Amino acid sequence: MILAPLSAFYGRLTGLRAGWYASGRLAAEPLPHPTISVGNLTLGGTGKTPFAAFLARRLRLEGWRPAILSRGYGRRSRGVVVVSAGAGPLATADDAGDEPAALARAEPGVIVVVGERRADAARRAAELGADLFVLDDGFQHLAVRRDVNLLLLDAADPFGGGRLPPAGRLREPVGAVARADAIVFTRVQRAAPERAAVETLGRLAPRVPVFHARIRAAGLADDSGAPLLPEAIAPRRLLSVCGIARPESFAATLAELGLSPEERLEFRDHQRYGPRQLARIRAAAERTGSSFVVTTEKDAVKLSGKSPLPLVTVRLAVDVEEPAFFALVASRLPRREAP
Repeated sequence: MILAPLSAFYGRLTGLRAGWYASGRLAAEPLPHPTISVGNLTLGGTGKTPFAAFLARRLRLEGWRPAILSRGYGRRSRGVVVVSAGAGPLATADDAGDEPAALARAEPGVIVVVGERRADAARRAAELGADLFVLDDGFQHLAVRRDVNLLLLDAADPFGGGRLPPAGRLREPVGAVARADAIVFTRVQRAAPERAAVETLGRLAPRVPVFHARIRAAGLADDSGAPLLPEAIAPRRLLSVCGIARPESFAATLAELGLSPEERLEFRDHQRYGPRQLARIRAAAERTGSSFVVTTEKDAVKLSGKSPLPLVTVRLAVDVEEPAFFALVASRLPRREAP
């Protein structure tokens, strides 16, 4: 197959780049404050963004003023954009990217800044008062130093089928797991990590601690942000809409909430909702007689004000099973007294 040589070439390039940074031939830039990176090995689907929000929320309780830094994938803007200065959203999904816009909406007390160069975004966040940075999707962003390097692996498919682009979803060779300071299997409530995956980590990263996290529904909200009870809308006709890397995970979340949509519309990851997509949603709403569109947080920021039906957003929360996880994170950061 023609894809196999291309995948091998891609793997050599990514391995060479990582080796240059590891050897010092390419220098990683230090940021002005402690830095935690959250990333993965596959193209989407491990829960990086809710995990970044979870970290920021916990770090605020520890007395830090964290900023979440992102490149803002899919945005139409350029340069550094302040998505939130710590008091709610300041930029649309078009200017910020869908995930940063969703973070600003879900965590109004957290600074969120996007920029092609995370170092530039960090300097702007520091000017706004941030004293700690969380890199959302930062595992492959080797150009900046980090104090804690967290690698998330979906428990059901940790290595994305084991194939590199263009043949598969693996962003770099599996040996990159050795760069992590900690590995977190996510969505463990749906699938336990397979023995082969655990053995692979033991062979490639024997000294890296492994943790387990559940990513679950924290509740529902209407378009104004007001909470909704699942049992209040479960009897109504619902249309499910999502544009994420793993739409089956959203379907599973709805099932956990006891919600059974009349129809599920699944768009590509980071889908922008233009006239064609909205017409498809409208036709499905009319066909099914639905009363609400139920969607994800990152889709809600793009559908708000456009959806032909009232929006219901599923909010996510993260639970790490091992108490030692935050002890490890804290051990790599300067001591900070709780307020």
